[in-house]
Amino acid sequence: MFRAKTVLVIGAGASVEVGLPMGADLLKRITRLLDIKFEHFRQSSGDELLLEAIKFCMQEVREFPKTNEHLKAGRQLIISAAQAISIDNVIDALEDPKIELVGKLGIVRSILLAEEGSSNFKVNDHRKDLIDLGRFSETWYSSLTKLLTENVRKSEVDGIFKNLEIINFNYDRCLEHYLPISLSAYYGLDVSAIREIMPTLKIHRPYGVAGRLPWQQGDAPSIEFGSSSPDLLAAVAQQVRTFTERVEEGDELAAMRASIGNADRIVFLGFAFHRQNVELIAQKVQDHCEIVATAFQISPSDKSVIEDELAKAFEHEFVMHDTRIKLADMTCAQFFQQYWRTLTADKGDHEPFNPADSFRREPLMPTFPSFGR
Repeated sequence: MFRAKTVLVIGAGASVEVGLPMGADLLKRITRLLDIKFEHFRQSSGDELLLEAIKFCMQEVREFPKTNEHLKAGRQLIISAAQAISIDNVIDALEDPKIELVGKLGIVRSILLAEEGSSNFKVNDHRKDLIDLGRFSETWYSSLTKLLTENVRKSEVDGIFKNLEIINFNYDRCLEHYLPISLSAYYGLDVSAIREIMPTLKIHRPYGVAGRLPWQQGDAPSIEFGSSSPDLLAAVAQQVRTFTERVEEGDELAAMRASIGNADRIVFLGFAFHRQNVELIAQKVQDHCEIVATAFQISPSDKSVIEDELAKAFEHEFVMHDTRIKLADMTCAQFFQQYWRTLTADKGDHEPFNPADSFRREPLMPTFPSFGR
């Protein structure tokens, strides 16, 4: 269980452990889907469902002038992607609504295909709520289940998400799909019992999500985990946002920042610390708040810059050598293992290092008062 108010800030690296793409890999998958070509009046490459989604958006059935314009935009996206950091950067740089639409369709289609293709979520006996949880043993998902269930009895399961909030910068639904299955298996409950209490876990989505799972409440389009259709793909693509369209104001942003301001501990998992994302959740934290993060394969010089930027974004008042901000060169799974006590500690368990302590020395010999001559 989480003993202190904890906010998990989840980036793309956290979903990699369960088979989802990030950054350059996601961009490559999107370009393959958009590489739509025809030979002898038949589609020879690219994704057929994506093509149908474009037609659906354009409301074209027999003649396809608007669809062809969007296919041309897709070809430009492919050319630009060869030198791009991410799909968001391409969409932002080209300033073309047609490229924005096909890019977002590509994002959602890629995520849904990755959900379907993840070996972790391979279903047993054609039941979507029956997966081999042993496949998660080397991921942070399994560690999260262990942490949530520690010292929580079956009769207390309604409060299992107490002290936990999540800010998820990804589009996938992997965590929401996994938790009810995992927790219901642990407690011997029907999966519907955990799904009923899932609304008590606040999950903020700055960039939207690739559809609402059928059991979830809300007005967003409902899509089965790993499934899709042209009309649903088109509907979801209209709702996802890239980093230039991030939520800028309103209740959603206020709630997200409030979770940061009230946290005792903020945990970044698989987060790349892009400045626009850090700025989005920037909020003065409590004086005792700890900030811990994975920084897998990030250079020492970049880690130093990130620490400074986090301190400024969260108005984190600290003295030299304070250990309230920690960046660990680890995967998310390794982080949960190495930082288990930190993640499960009460607030204020770790006092900041006082540099004055390092200069205090016990005298080696007794001291005597000095006498004037």
